[in-house]
Amino acid sequence: MTPAASGASLQPILVVLVYRGGPRFLRALESIGRSEHLFRRIVVSVTGDNEGDDMQAAQAYLREHAEAGTPSKVELICSGVELKTMDHQRFWISYLERTGGHPQDWIYWLAYDDQVRPRGIERIVDEHGNWPLEQGTAYFGPWAMRHEQADELFAGPWDEPIESWTSFPVPGPTRLPVAAWIAQQLRQPTYMQMTGSVTSFLSHQRLASTRLRKRGPMRIEMETAADIGNVVVAEFAEPVSIIYGRPNSDRASYGRSARWEDLHLAAWLARYTARHPRSIPYITRGMASVASGYRRVMTGSGSLPEELWVVRGTVDP
Repeated sequence: MTPAASGASLQPILVVLVYRGGPRFLRALESIGRSEHLFRRIVVSVTGDNEGDDMQAAQAYLREHAEAGTPSKVELICSGVELKTMDHQRFWISYLERTGGHPQDWIYWLAYDDQVRPRGIERIVDEHGNWPLEQGTAYFGPWAMRHEQADELFAGPWDEPIESWTSFPVPGPTRLPVAAWIAQQLRQPTYMQMTGSVTSFLSHQRLASTRLRKRGPMRIEMETAADIGNVVVAEFAEPVSIIYGRPNSDRASYGRSARWEDLHLAAWLARYTARHPRSIPYITRGMASVASGYRRVMTGSGSLPEELWVVRGTVDP
């Protein structure tokens, strides 16, 4: 039974992927502790040793809540061994399928090392805690962004306004047909994140079980959005997550591994256009742009476009 059918608030399930998180995972846990009431379920999925530091940190979090008389919603699972991202996807999906997950449930996906932004969520939910979620829509962004080096944690100041990044045009619109949104990313790569995305559980299930097995995480944002059940990609009025990284991640130029993922994306989009034929012109132009870019690089006549990161403004942390 879905939340709406049971009379419960329309809230997503928070799925937290953890991989060698260390201090960054502790930072994520702190944000989860302030936002548990905003999610229906919380699954913390650790890929690694059952006795590793991340598992110990999560278990300590659960003990602290129990001892304080406020039991946590966190459901802690661990693969026991390290898994690559797509295998980790299949691991937590399998867990939800065994524990009552419904294809029409909503999943808020939190990537390695990032944070929930409770302030943003509280500003978009209604007085009953319902999220503004519409069937057939995939939600991506905006993202509150802090800059951090790979070998050095962000150390503050924590109360300063932070940039709000978007994968949509500025000043808008903030809702686009799936194919138009994807074509925009393919022609001029814009900064996207799975962190903070809210999509149907079915979108994740289908991508994880596709006959043409997806190898790696690149292009996962576009492929999750391009599930055949989705017709629109939208962003929330507020960032609901805080990401850490650099503006020059340049995912357009990942080389051979990106080309493999583009092949998978092309097959996935062909599946989408078969169900949504009106998307064919958008997708055709977008993939043609990718092919043209690779051709210029291979012939030495040009380079791939650098990733475009777009700031919509600033928000409070």
